[in-house]
Amino acid sequence: MRFGIFTDAHSNFEALKVVARALREDRLDRLVFLGDAIGYGADPNDCCRVIREVSPISLLGNHDAALVEKLDMTWFVDHAREAIIWTSRVIEPEYQEWLATLPYLHRDEGVVFCHGSPLEPGLFNYVMDYPEALRILQWMNYEKVGVTFVGHAHIGLAFQMMRSRNPQEGNDALKVYNLNGVSTARVELNPEDRWVINVGAVGQPRDGDSRAVYAVFDTETRIYEVHRIEYDIDSASSRIEAAGLPQILAERLFIGK
Repeated sequence: MRFGIFTDAHSNFEALKVVARALREDRLDRLVFLGDAIGYGADPNDCCRVIREVSPISLLGNHDAALVEKLDMTWFVDHAREAIIWTSRVIEPEYQEWLATLPYLHRDEGVVFCHGSPLEPGLFNYVMDYPEALRILQWMNYEKVGVTFVGHAHIGLAFQMMRSRNPQEGNDALKVYNLNGVSTARVELNPEDRWVINVGAVGQPRDGDSRAVYAVFDTETRIYEVHRIEYDIDSASSRIEAAGLPQILAERLFIGK
């Protein structure tokens, strides 16, 4: 099974349409969207339409949850809250209803998919450091899960819990991989180990690389690939400005922060 994994489109249709085209051309077995179709950008309806068309498995992100009143908006910084309020005025009812039906978590082929931490998915905790990754990896051991994919943080990280190959060596070891800033990253996921992988963002990368991100995971070869792809940032930024959204949302696309 070859999964195409993408997340955090954030109403950036210019980025999403390029990623969606690449995912289609790759002829993958199944696409999974990890959440946050809306927020920040100026094209929530087009993004919801494309995600619904291409991805049979789509999950609820925190911005989506706030829009459909499943999460308190006081949790958000001012510019993010303003974008959600703006989205609530322009989104078509069918897409708002679709977002309200999305689940928090999905399991498939022994893999877990979630927007934030799967431990309490409705809280949307970030997976960016050792303590949170360790909690998830311990849970995965109990649940008999080998790989968990998350989004939400808009950066690329892989946490590997390496099982001790020799009982005399003692406890398992936790290793971290930085998967940011390269055109293609390729990691072979040892099936004896447990992995938590933060995929990175389609619509608003925050790792210093402005290119959109998507990933592919092959459950047979255990190969995980991250792909960065150029898109028309000028157009996406201009549409944010024309919509009257906060200026920071237009500017940050150019620097990937």
